[in-house]
Amino acid sequence: MLQMHGGDVFRAAAEAGVSPDEILDFSSNVNVCFLPESVRQALQDAIPALSRYPDLASRALRESAAKKFGVSPECVLAGHGTTEFIYAIPRQLRPRRVLILAPCYHDYWRAADQARSEAEGVLASEAEEFVPGFEQLEQRLSGVDMAFIGNPNNPTGVALAAEQLRATMVKFPNTIFVVDEALADFVPESLGTSLLGSPLPENVIVLRSLSLFYGLAGLRLGFMIASSALCESVERIREPWTVGPIAQAAGQALLESDTDASAIRAEVLAERERVRDELSRMTGLRVFRSQTNFLLLKVTKPTVSAAQICERLLKQNVLIRNTAGFRGLDGKFVRISIRSAADNYKLLDAMRMAVDESKWK
Repeated sequence: MLQMHGGDVFRAAAEAGVSPDEILDFSSNVNVCFLPESVRQALQDAIPALSRYPDLASRALRESAAKKFGVSPECVLAGHGTTEFIYAIPRQLRPRRVLILAPCYHDYWRAADQARSEAEGVLASEAEEFVPGFEQLEQRLSGVDMAFIGNPNNPTGVALAAEQLRATMVKFPNTIFVVDEALADFVPESLGTSLLGSPLPENVIVLRSLSLFYGLAGLRLGFMIASSALCESVERIREPWTVGPIAQAAGQALLESDTDASAIRAEVLAERERVRDELSRMTGLRVFRSQTNFLLLKVTKPTVSAAQICERLLKQNVLIRNTAGFRGLDGKFVRISIRSAADNYKLLDAMRMAVDESKWK
């Protein structure tokens, strides 16, 4: 059975009868940005390394990541994207009860199911713009072995304050909290979203990614940051050589580069707000506030579904994400990512046509 993820331009192109290169993809959360020259050079220099096995422990890469995240190398694991750890953690720790902050990335549910855990969700309210209440969360944590929290969350774009999360984690020392910060680079440091930068509680695992913010989804590189004991436990059940030499070299170069993340972030967030304003003016759409590089929309016209909007956009070679597969969202929600200004203008024009019923009678 095929996995349901954003960015499946190959299936969309087959449906539209065009080449994948003709599809303008707003369905994934991957940022559109230029690679630093040091990373390009590292990719080229790593080609000869393809003839041998990579460093099994990714030592140099983990050391660079440890410096970047402010922890010891034994508190970092490098993996085949954060997805590897989302599945490996419950598979090794075998939680009986798992609590998931929803609506959220559906792989949390799949990972709990594959570990034969009893999973339940804490659903954030649409009326509150999907901002979860900590009181509601804490009421459900008693007796829970593991909790998955996306921060910022996908697909809502909501980011929680790290200090509030820490306070909750301290109250429940017997619960392992898996905090997915794959989108954290899109949130300004001043907002205090990331748990990194201060010592992590012993019951906390943070996941970070280089895929989304730096536009390296195809590299498949992510990190698990936790106590040395938790890292050692998860490492015992992982498959060997999940991080190849290309990913190790490029990841190390990126972590050690002087790339101005704040400049990349500022451009993305400015475009996000411009697109949000334009979409908010369109009849039939409700646009939720986001702290990431994407926006969650609700189709408010009673006679139009999210699937219809997606279909109409695809006829214009524009792909967005139908979020009907996310638990807690019905068939009226879609998600769009932010791309370049030129691409975003095309999206807005296509969306105006998609919500105009007179064009589809």
